[in-house]
Amino acid sequence: MQPQTHVSVLGEAVYPHLNKPDVKFNEAGEYKVTLKVAKSDATDMIKLFDDAQADSLKKAIAENKGKKVKESPHPRYNIEGDNVFFIFKLKASGVNKKTKESFTQRPQILDADKKPFPLDKQIWGGSKIKIAYSLVPYTAPFGAGITARIKAVQIIELVEGKSDIPFEKEDGYVAETNSDAQTEVQTSSDF
Repeated sequence: MQPQTHVSVLGEAVYPHLNKPDVKFNEAGEYKVTLKVAKSDATDMIKLFDDAQADSLKKAIAENKGKKVKESPHPRYNIEGDNVFFIFKLKASGVNKKTKESFTQRPQILDADKKPFPLDKQIWGGSKIKIAYSLVPYTAPFGAGITARIKAVQIIELVEGKSDIPFEKEDGYVAETNSDAQTEVQTSSDF
């Protein structure tokens, strides 16, 4: 049975890896984003996540009669002050456990009008987004839990990369910009 698809409330993207997968800790790659939501707006999502976690634990206990099953220590959300941070992920590639076939996948990314988002534009932290997701139960040696699997992302307000260099434009030296200009590396015996 396919898990039900839910849509998050509007939130702020934190460390999004939505245009291309993060491969730092996982060679197969992982699309991921943390959604920062005001605590006052997160009540229904918290209940949904908590209920899915409880159902996953009940299911694991029923399937593992006689064995002790504990709850996964990996949270799918964190509460910090007046905000809740929901964690969403999607494997970029892998091998299907049932069919043994390789797969690649990516979340669908849409703009506010539900049109495909141009993948050459980068989605940066601070972007206002909604996420379509499924809460998928799992049982692992460390416990039973859920993962919030990204299906699609809707960009409501896009934040693109900005230079964080604090200088203003000044009158003065301007570097050559032609392609024949050579960059010289300064060497020093001090190093």
